[in-house]
Amino acid sequence: MTQGIKKMRTDMAPALRVILLALLVLIIASLALSFVQAIDRNAGEDTLTYTGFQMLTGNISSGNSKGGFNPLLLFLCVICVLFFVLLITNKASSFAVTTCSALILFAVLFFLFDAHFADYREFDFKKGSAVPMLGWWVAAVLSLAALVVAIINKIRVGRAQRHNARMAVFENRDLPAGYRDPTVWEIIKVDFKKHWPVYLMCLPLILQVLFWSYGPMYGIIIAFNEYKPSKGFFGSPWVGLKWYREFFRGPYAWRTIRNTLMISGLNLVFGFPSPIILALMLNEIRSIAYKRVVQTITYIPHFISLVVLSGLLIDFLSTEGVITTAISAVTGVTAKNYLGDYKYFRTVYILSDIWQHLGWDSIIYLSALAGIDQELYEAARIDGAGKLSQTWHITLPGIAPTITILLILRIGSLLSVGYEKIILLYNATTYETADVISSYVYRVGIADAQFSRSTAINILNSIVNFSLVVVANKISSALSETSLW
Repeated sequence: MTQGIKKMRTDMAPALRVILLALLVLIIASLALSFVQAIDRNAGEDTLTYTGFQMLTGNISSGNSKGGFNPLLLFLCVICVLFFVLLITNKASSFAVTTCSALILFAVLFFLFDAHFADYREFDFKKGSAVPMLGWWVAAVLSLAALVVAIINKIRVGRAQRHNARMAVFENRDLPAGYRDPTVWEIIKVDFKKHWPVYLMCLPLILQVLFWSYGPMYGIIIAFNEYKPSKGFFGSPWVGLKWYREFFRGPYAWRTIRNTLMISGLNLVFGFPSPIILALMLNEIRSIAYKRVVQTITYIPHFISLVVLSGLLIDFLSTEGVITTAISAVTGVTAKNYLGDYKYFRTVYILSDIWQHLGWDSIIYLSALAGIDQELYEAARIDGAGKLSQTWHITLPGIAPTITILLILRIGSLLSVGYEKIILLYNATTYETADVISSYVYRVGIADAQFSRSTAINILNSIVNFSLVVVANKISSALSETSLW
């Protein structure tokens, strides 16, 4: 490699770090300025003026938020503190810088939106009277500046990383005269000229995703208004974050969140390792005929319709059901309807889910096991390693990338417990342990026709799931070399 060319640094420049630190301090300081001014709903023309700190602590005259912290401003402070710690410890990657800056801007903009369109009961404002004051404008401008600086840093780091990767290709070679790194657009143009048939084949799929996946997403705006079909998406009155506040202040929020986390967590703990264990056991079977019989028996439940499966569970677990009668005969316990008792719902749900998907989920692990080099096992046997040592030191490391990817995807759907099976199995007597976020959204949105409320809850659920995927992927990439991206 030419001696005059050196690898560029990909960490954050000290000047950028100082700029971001200054912006964060100013954003927090702007909370002391006047944030919102509005007319008192009860006192006529009396003007109410609140600083950001007053809105944060709930130190306001009246309204539903009196005495309680404002979640958006608290979120803003938490992100600023986290961002500050990352910057002063020099641990902030370009991804973390951009993400934190975007979240800060998001919190500021949504606070303005909520203060302006919130129901008058929230802050005791007269409807339409809220006006953003100096504090909001300072915070908005500074958060936007922080995001611009973060994006500039991300572009710089991306260029440096691409340059370093390209220099590794030209290592121990003389670079051509006048060499420069091609831009991303130039790389795309060259690749398109070489592989334009592949791009053409992908075009129908891209259009399908754009029209059917991203196209309808404008409908999520009904989560921020009181949607009325007669007035349409944009004609319905805006209510800010009313539906989110009402959900968390309602009696069902923590129950549904608790049940969702409990069912998903237990299913992750017991359901995720089960197909791995089955695949390891099947991998050790030497009788091909017996192995095929076991695989067929464990695969069959996957192809049973969910409605049929739920009907079978209801019949078998009723007072006179086959499973109930067998349990009563073995243990001597009085027969009962297990699906009518909220104490047993989670157990029934998780065990039936493991039984239904155990064999099918093991297929991908069997495929990964087939790709392990058999010479490794021969070398291990020569060294005196037993079956357990071979499994621990060869088999599990060999399928570790597959396990990691599937675990990340599983964590990303932690709050997305399938409502179909829940709805088919639960009843009013088991809501205490069976009602999850997705089933609550179904009842509110479809049964009660509260479209805005159900959309708001579902968006919150999707945001949390997406965040879990990102966090799990980052942790995986930090601890190992396996990640989704």
